[in-house]
Amino acid sequence: MKINKGFTLVELMIVVAIIGIIAAFALPAYNQHVQKTRRADARSALQEAAARQERIYTESNSYTGDLTKLVTNADGQSSPEGYYDISVALSCSRTVGGTSYSSCFTLTATAKGQQANDTQCATFTLTHAGVKSSTPAGGDCW
Repeated sequence: MKINKGFTLVELMIVVAIIGIIAAFALPAYNQHVQKTRRADARSALQEAAARQERIYTESNSYTGDLTKLVTNADGQSSPEGYYDISVALSCSRTVGGTSYSSCFTLTATAKGQQANDTQCATFTLTHAGVKSSTPAGGDCW
């Protein structure tokens, strides 16, 4: 009498098919979760930069456009984990005694690299007044 050790080809094909079906559902959900998790990088970078702006404003009565004073990443323009580029725009300028002061700012985090595939929250914006927005509008990004 012959004793079979192992699996038949049909059994192996069934297992491969089941793994393929599970992966087809799990992989997109996983990728979406990873993108959603990386959004925290933009939020924390903008909130930290806004807090630094407020400290600078307290000391000099003007906001700064110098990202190296606002962003702690080594390159001076990316979020801490590097998934977003940070930029600052100054507005509401006033001149006192020949010196120009800025009393408004807008911080923007723009997705880059793999995170640029996140179409629900491509950019995050935070203003001096604490107004938070994102593009495209209506996303649950903040």
